[in-house]
Amino acid sequence: MILEKDNNMFLMNPSKDEKNIDDIHENLITKIEELTKLRKSISLDLKSIAGATKISTHQLKNIEGLKFDKLPPRPMRQSFIDQYCEQIKKAMRAS
Repeated sequence: MILEKDNNMFLMNPSKDEKNIDDIHENLITKIEELTKLRKSISLDLKSIAGATKISTHQLKNIEGLKFDKLPPRPMRQSFIDQYCEQIKKAMRAS
């Protein structure tokens, strides 16, 4: 998309944006894989996370299974992932 500078607009480079999205996606996958291992190592079950967050265990399994397409649209998906991560961090601090 090309927009003029005089109108406080800019040029967006789709290929650059795609690369950033791929980097973010790979980082997210790596973090979730690490958190899943960590969760299991401290014996934190998904039911406990579900109880604290009100996110169904089915959706938590989708997060851990990296099935992001099965999660709700973006704002809610991001919230689910953030809450999942936060609960594991809280459990780590408590142990």
